[in-house]
Amino acid sequence: MFLISKNCQKKFSETKVEEYNQIDVEKLLGDKGYVQILDDKHHVIYSNSKKHAKEKYTDYELSYVSEYNNFAMVTIEKYKNDDGTTDRVVSSVIYTATGKEVKNVMYVVDEGLNILYSTEHQDKKKLTRREYDLLTRNATSKYVLSKCNFKDDEGNKRTLLAFSPKTIGNDLKRMRQAFLALIIEFFAVYILLLLLFSLWVSVRVKKPLRLLNQAMQDISSGNKGTILEYKGPKEFVEICDNFNEMSKALDLAEHENLRLQEEKQKMIADISHDLKTPITVIKGYAGAICDGVTTPEEQKKYLETIYLRSEELTELINEFHEYAKIDHPDNTFHFEQVDLCEFTREYFAEKYNEFDLGGYALEIEIPEKKIMVNLDQKKFKRVYDNITGNFFKYSPPGATFFCSIISQDHQARIILADNGNGIPLAIKDSVFEPFVVGEKARNQNGSGLGLPLAKKIVEAHNGSIELSKLPKQGQGTEFVVQLNTI
Repeated sequence: MFLISKNCQKKFSETKVEEYNQIDVEKLLGDKGYVQILDDKHHVIYSNSKKHAKEKYTDYELSYVSEYNNFAMVTIEKYKNDDGTTDRVVSSVIYTATGKEVKNVMYVVDEGLNILYSTEHQDKKKLTRREYDLLTRNATSKYVLSKCNFKDDEGNKRTLLAFSPKTIGNDLKRMRQAFLALIIEFFAVYILLLLLFSLWVSVRVKKPLRLLNQAMQDISSGNKGTILEYKGPKEFVEICDNFNEMSKALDLAEHENLRLQEEKQKMIADISHDLKTPITVIKGYAGAICDGVTTPEEQKKYLETIYLRSEELTELINEFHEYAKIDHPDNTFHFEQVDLCEFTREYFAEKYNEFDLGGYALEIEIPEKKIMVNLDQKKFKRVYDNITGNFFKYSPPGATFFCSIISQDHQARIILADNGNGIPLAIKDSVFEPFVVGEKARNQNGSGLGLPLAKKIVEAHNGSIELSKLPKQGQGTEFVVQLNTI
């Protein structure tokens, strides 16, 4: 290769410019070999290849081409980053014919050919595609490229670029010449890459750790809900995402704790209010009897009132107890496979006298076929009790209570409705919240825990209960309970 390029240089330096086309370049460089002759401004003034006859080179581009009497050994290593991008390490070592190293350069570039590190041209930030191709040509092209400077017959400075096709012989020769140097260079490159990798890891690791440390300090200072924004290695992104989930969970837990504290305070206030009225009546009437200021007729009336108020008080305390223990860990449900239709028929059969004596009508529409569900019969009976109990409290005599069951798409729909006065609009969206009652129920010392308790029981059965926004025509109130069928 060295001899070929030298002969080519000699031939062109002895030939007039207008006679360049008479030189048999392929005979000098091999089949499909070609040359480019550049003037002092690096414009191509001649090429035996029409495809490359009108090109121009820059100083940077020519700096990546080795001299004709030297040999460039180019290696390209690819490293895939965690974000899916690929960096390339290009190493170019220039040797003389005797194997002596005369130049050693290294470039680390990303996919956009931005220079991440280089040992020359420190002012350059990015390689052009042509610069990269010239730098790596001896490793990637089917041609071996070399250059040499000469003066033509008129004394003008010229540069010859020789593109010689690669051959097996050339490859073996290069291997023999560079084998010893490669061993030495391998260790040098390995140490350099190790240092670069250590620096890269240090930069990549410090940033997420610094962000995490600052975020944990914020949380310890009481700033809940701190969110990290980080892009980098997948492992650190996952850690930051997990931290964000934890931070969100802490913030939600804080708000939930405040809500529960407020609910607890409201519950205590409501319980105190609901217990105060019957206790005040009992205390007043009992005090009057003890002081002997009542007639026998009044005494009997007061005792009856005390009895009734104590019954109301007992019912309130029982409802408070049921609601309090429903979420207790020791409160277990005993599920069994039950025919929902038969269970409902038996319940309303037992309730029939209560409807009849109160002057209420009862309409039942239950299919004859079995609809099997998992049910804790004792606890689910409380759902029916609480809804029918509200019907008796709110509805005037003559009102009708409706119950129907529909099975569809592995779901059992229980519709419990009435044609009474309906639930007041002011509380319609909050009937399942504790201590929410209508004025009539409040006057009767209703606890406001019946529907919330029913909701908890239904949800413990993996079901749902809702108050229909638009009940059927002729109905004032309509509850829909859904349970999974077996």
